[in-house]
Amino acid sequence: MLGLVWALAYPEPRWSVLAWLVPCCLLALVSGTNGRCLFGLAFLIALIFRLVSLRFLLNIPHSAGAYSGWLALSLFSALFPAIWVFVCGSCFRSGLSKEHWPWYKRFRFGLFAAVFWVGTEILQAHVLGGYPWNFLGVTQFENIPLIQIASITGVYGISFLIVWFSVSLFFAALQIRRKNQANPWIWASDMILPCMVIMITIAFGFFRIGTISELSTPIKFALVQPSIPQQLIWATGSDEKRLAKVLELSELALLSKPDVLIWPESSAPITREKWPKVEQMLQAANVPLILGLDDAEKDPDSEEFNYYNSAAFVPVGNETPVIYRKRRLVMFGEYIPFEDIFPFMKYLSPIGSSFSAGKTPVQFPVKDKELTMAPIICFEDSFPHGVREHVSSTTGLLVNLTNDGWFGEGSAQWQHAANAVFRSVENGVPMVRSCNNGLSCWIDSFGQVRRYFGEESGDIYGAGFVLFEIPLKQSGNMTFYNRYGDVFGWFCLGLSLVVLLMSFSKRRLHMVGEIS
Repeated sequence: MLGLVWALAYPEPRWSVLAWLVPCCLLALVSGTNGRCLFGLAFLIALIFRLVSLRFLLNIPHSAGAYSGWLALSLFSALFPAIWVFVCGSCFRSGLSKEHWPWYKRFRFGLFAAVFWVGTEILQAHVLGGYPWNFLGVTQFENIPLIQIASITGVYGISFLIVWFSVSLFFAALQIRRKNQANPWIWASDMILPCMVIMITIAFGFFRIGTISELSTPIKFALVQPSIPQQLIWATGSDEKRLAKVLELSELALLSKPDVLIWPESSAPITREKWPKVEQMLQAANVPLILGLDDAEKDPDSEEFNYYNSAAFVPVGNETPVIYRKRRLVMFGEYIPFEDIFPFMKYLSPIGSSFSAGKTPVQFPVKDKELTMAPIICFEDSFPHGVREHVSSTTGLLVNLTNDGWFGEGSAQWQHAANAVFRSVENGVPMVRSCNNGLSCWIDSFGQVRRYFGEESGDIYGAGFVLFEIPLKQSGNMTFYNRYGDVFGWFCLGLSLVVLLMSFSKRRLHMVGEIS
């Protein structure tokens, strides 16, 4: 039940208030369990949460790969919160359950719990390439004042606040239950500091939002959303139909005279034979194109081809296109961990093989401006540290090309956008998201979804085009997070490991003392 409640905090239905209760309920649920049973229960709860929140993976039109990938990703990502529950639950049982901790011990435990939660999230973002999807802080993506702290701490800062508040709430509830006759308000001592810090964080958010950011003249982007089902993308003989649909929508979009035309990931099959049609259209409109495409390159050592999921900026005229190759691939989607050692693991992927990863970030030019655009492809906008690497001092806009048509219509589109919100806040840079079937939108530098395809009609999954006028961030205005990265996250991981080692050493010395 708790795993289901946990999942309900995310889109959809995005009952974000539930996130503030999850750590509290986790500790309460495991308080009567120990040993292997404690870890087993913790892992089961986390697994249910992941299975429910990642249920959209079952919509992938490849039944065997869909089910196995869904299970593999759920098992992997459930491991990290399970470790938190096991460690904190064990500490709780060995301490608080046996004695009435004074306030300072409860305060210290609450901070440790929050720090350790962040430590598990930073590990999840990096282990085996990382799967930083739906961290606890992501649930608050619509709380614009609160999430501004991400410009300093990354999304991890919001996770920290949620856990600290929730564990403190747990202690306050215990104090109320014990009915201290001498001081009936003793429970308030557990809540004062986390509530004060949250209020200060919100005040900082309002201050940041209230500051006037120097922005450039808006640039008009026309986004084509073809809404092509994944079955059709894979179907043989569908190339002409797909391209014709994208070109038809593009011709309509170009009537609005945009500065840039954008096609999403996997939108149209572009080959040498088909390119003249596209080139003719762009030349006539005098508009550059950003699009997603697959490309290949022969490895000089192995003589085998490496395949890449790429994005291209195609300028008007005879200038050479700028190519970006996706650097961070989807685990069990675009690459298989240990595939060389365990070949059978390819069956855990819906495509049955692995893409190669690109090497470096790339900047797309902006006409007549010193600013640039940083392309990121699909799942890459879930990586805090990954997106940061793409944002330089001249980057005025993040451009995300994605194909969420893999997952049909459902929670995936909104979950993806919720994760993307934090990349704009962290780096202080707006983002435009061009999607195959939703959610095509643009997000300002404060993380607010300003406009999205289908907001008037209510159909975010439909086919058509949308025109966004987006003011780009001026060069040189960088956030703390963009300058220094995951300082907060790595500090939390390091501190939690030091505390655990000290606690383990202290326990060993105590046992030795008892024996002697």
